[in-house]
Amino acid sequence: MGHTALAVVAGSGEGVLAAGHGIGSGALRPGSHGLALAGGGRVGPLLDQVFLGLPACEAVRNRRHLLAEEIGFAIAEKGDQSPVRITSLACGPATEVFDIYRQLPDPSMLVTTLVDIDFQALAFLDDRISTGGLRRQMHPVNGNLVYLAMGRSTLALQPQDLIYSIGLIDYFNDKFVVSLLNYVHSQLRPGGKVILGNFHPRNSSKAFMDYVLDWRLIHRTEDDMHRLFQASAFRSPCSNIRFEEQGINLFAECIRSAE
Repeated sequence: MGHTALAVVAGSGEGVLAAGHGIGSGALRPGSHGLALAGGGRVGPLLDQVFLGLPACEAVRNRRHLLAEEIGFAIAEKGDQSPVRITSLACGPATEVFDIYRQLPDPSMLVTTLVDIDFQALAFLDDRISTGGLRRQMHPVNGNLVYLAMGRSTLALQPQDLIYSIGLIDYFNDKFVVSLLNYVHSQLRPGGKVILGNFHPRNSSKAFMDYVLDWRLIHRTEDDMHRLFQASAFRSPCSNIRFEEQGINLFAECIRSAE
């Protein structure tokens, strides 16, 4: 991310810039996924507020609740056939998962695998898991998703009910996304669901992200997502596409067919 100008104006610029990186990549910068920033100098806090007020940042905040809802659907669908097994790819702080555990009458109903390449993110997760007494249920894993998608590394996963990623594929071309979908397909149980989040071209913050923050993402339409799923091992268009309240982040879903 090119951020020299912001750094000079804000004194340190670290609040705004760390948040921009963390939001998009799924890699944790403490406070960034919660969008609580602390820019340096007198101008820094003002820049932070400008950044936080972007529609794109509001969309990022909204997706936490949408994903928590989807995890809830997976638990309800499984019923008495516990536990539900889910994996979050490029998980960051996995706040939506902790939200769900707080609501469950029995945490053993849900087993989560949380994959991230960022050791800082995983250390933060590990502390929070330990504090919450959830070591048997939540499993942070250091993993390179490019290597997983290319078949150069593996994860020891039982068949999963839900695999999702909400801040990853915007950074990658179509070929990688199809490879990632193929990998996800191989890890889902028949009837299991994948959800991939992506910024939509209607994102009104795109020019600011591109030219001020140098935070360039690949924006995709509903038709783009249908095409990618059709080209993958799912061999079908998305079964559903949801949007958060801003209508800026789409969430494409597909079910692995029974075999």
